[in-house]
Amino acid sequence: MPIAASLSLPLAAGAAWWGMTGAGFPDWLDLRSDFRRSLRLRHRGVSHSVIMAAAISLAFGFLLELLNRQPLALGDREFSVPDAAIWPWYLCFLAGILSHLLSDAMTYGGIRPLLPFSQAKFWLLPRFLRSRYDGYLDTLLRWLAMTVIALFIALRIWMSM
Repeated sequence: MPIAASLSLPLAAGAAWWGMTGAGFPDWLDLRSDFRRSLRLRHRGVSHSVIMAAAISLAFGFLLELLNRQPLALGDREFSVPDAAIWPWYLCFLAGILSHLLSDAMTYGGIRPLLPFSQAKFWLLPRFLRSRYDGYLDTLLRWLAMTVIALFIALRIWMSM
């Protein structure tokens, strides 16, 4: 939201969209996608590693650059990415992926951020503070995120008056 707050409304909507997309990407990759079987992905496996986060976000940044330089024509419509959107959308997508990994690192299961090179597990919190993925901590963080979003929207409206 701090990135989106400084953008025009269409770019801010895109930033929010790509942030949410990035946040869901690790679970989509290993639970919902067709890659799950072909790459033999397990939940909270390599899709939840910093290596995959870097690879996916770099591929996304490359796609944004490509769509900026060469718009995609579908029928009579053309899709392109404006110059001003590339970095904000890229950063929001990356922040979404990283927030997912950090959130999963606060659960009992933790994550293995260096897969496939290391099986070492990582937790962000001490054992007594960890929670289930749908536990008290997740609920608290969701409410905090919604409050921050509401404050940024209110600030944006107040600044435009």
